[in-house]
Amino acid sequence: MLLSQGMKTGKLVLLSFVSVIAFSSMAMAAENFRAYVQQRNEINSQDDLSVIQAYHRKFTLAPYVVVDKKQKLATYFGEQGQTLASADIRTYSGDELERGGSGIYTYAGTRNSLHYLKAEKDQSLHTVFQGSMQIPAGTRVYVLPETDAHHFRIRNHQLTFNAARVLRNRPDFNYSPANYEVRKSTFRVDFTDAFTNNYVLTLQREKPTLMKLLKLENDEYNMLAEFAFGVLAPETEYGQNFKYRLKQTAPVIVSLLKGNGLDTSANSRGPTQIKRIPDVVVEHYKIEKHQLKRPHNAAIATLAFAAEQIKELRNLAHYHEPISEETLQDYLYYLYNGRRGEIRKGTATPDRNIAIRKIREAITHLTIEE
Repeated sequence: MLLSQGMKTGKLVLLSFVSVIAFSSMAMAAENFRAYVQQRNEINSQDDLSVIQAYHRKFTLAPYVVVDKKQKLATYFGEQGQTLASADIRTYSGDELERGGSGIYTYAGTRNSLHYLKAEKDQSLHTVFQGSMQIPAGTRVYVLPETDAHHFRIRNHQLTFNAARVLRNRPDFNYSPANYEVRKSTFRVDFTDAFTNNYVLTLQREKPTLMKLLKLENDEYNMLAEFAFGVLAPETEYGQNFKYRLKQTAPVIVSLLKGNGLDTSANSRGPTQIKRIPDVVVEHYKIEKHQLKRPHNAAIATLAFAAEQIKELRNLAHYHEPISEETLQDYLYYLYNGRRGEIRKGTATPDRNIAIRKIREAITHLTIEE
């Protein structure tokens, strides 16, 4: 149902469309992933309009339009965020895509003051608002959500729109599609021993293959790679722990102590103490548990196992308010270590967890540059 008929048009300025230029193509020098994540998360913690404006100031060069359905206002911004025009509008209510709801669109044209936009999700055409405003074809248009269930955020160096807490598929909304573009990365570690360097080099070399096998986006892969390295610290002290070495040389004793007889299949193996190798890794790499002592195999299996856990963590996030897309890494160890109950009960406190503090400290020794 169309809303109020009132319309007030400000100064109209026609500008030729400037194509979106990704931050990655603007930066000449290699970018530190941690520095990027810190900047990205600071921006993502802000309100939707601020996120949009910060993205255009820092990561792209193009004018854009913001549609506020609650205020019944469309605003045309220049590439530096200056207001070029504004107009009162009529629009449909609701965040759903079929109602011209919240999300990212590309301007397609106008007829009889009806403005048509192409949804980012599937390029479908929608009548989103009615009003008197001149907008160049191809301009990005952002429709702000009417509820707090959805959020604009920077992800993979792009502005995206998705669920507010953590990314989950909601087919009725104009959520940004997954972006599986691989950014070439260089992984370096402060340590000089062959084991950790081979482990980290594997995470770098296998990135394109693992992203494809596990259906991971670039930011997510790098975050999981950090975790896969960091978890070496609390589990076996980078493979140097005496207890771990004893378990590796006498797995039958471990099985007997656990009451499993001579069956060692349930034993945790490798420097990251993996209990189960994901099927997709077994099928593609032909890795078996007794081979996890090798850094190449351990790195692949650990990242894949963590990728499975991150999906479950997103499904459990509603139990624990502090879990958001930007804090997932801090809570991943609870699932990795089989302590899902603390997530479900809402008692997980990463800052007080000694193992998680060790993971955080270990990650400071890893550098990812793109």
